[in-house]
Amino acid sequence: MPTIILRSLLGRVAAAVVGLIGLYPVAVIWLADGYGHGLQALSAAFAVTVAAWLLWWRPLMRLDQESIRVRNAFRSHRVAWDAVTGVQSRWGLVLVLAGTDADAGAGPGGPGTTRRVAVAACQRSGVLAAMAHRDREPGAREEYVTPSPDEGAEPRLYRTHMNCDDAGYLLDLYRAARAEHLALADRLRRRARRMGKTPAKGPVPAASAGIEPWSGRWDAAPIAAAALAVAGVVVTTALL
Repeated sequence: MPTIILRSLLGRVAAAVVGLIGLYPVAVIWLADGYGHGLQALSAAFAVTVAAWLLWWRPLMRLDQESIRVRNAFRSHRVAWDAVTGVQSRWGLVLVLAGTDADAGAGPGGPGTTRRVAVAACQRSGVLAAMAHRDREPGAREEYVTPSPDEGAEPRLYRTHMNCDDAGYLLDLYRAARAEHLALADRLRRRARRMGKTPAKGPVPAASAGIEPWSGRWDAAPIAAAALAVAGVVVTTALL
């Protein structure tokens, strides 16, 4: 199955614009009022740029045959396809997962509690966008869910951006195409064994075998960047 990386184009453009625009007032204040006020302006601009990077540039969702990887502002998640029971896109893209033992310490419900993973990489459609594009085709192209005819070939890589509705539609298509592809591959392997073309081994493991249904972690880099930005504002405000 192809590998698809989704990121917000509008968010990345906005983050870059915020970073560039912040340089102008810093330069003006530094030249007009001296290094003291210039450092204060620099720390404030850096904090705003870090916030834009966290909220708009950093989020990402990656789909491949094994799992779904979600990277938000401070946390990263890895979700096995078999754990996904549904997708919600009304107020933002959300993956609905079946409760597993990994959820035992995550909430009051313990095992069996439904977990939801928010995806910040896909922006909301909005009322105006929905009205403007209500008659268009979804953004998920056919090649995004078409397996490579060569099993040994490197998976094709696509980079794209979608709103929540289109990304939810893509997730449903990818999940269905993946299940069909794995079932077909398993039938072909079983037929090859019966014909004596491959060694008779045990059953072929699923693509997500050995992967936890859900795993999440706090990322050190964004936490360090946010802490540095806050510390810079506090220090320059207190000392200068």
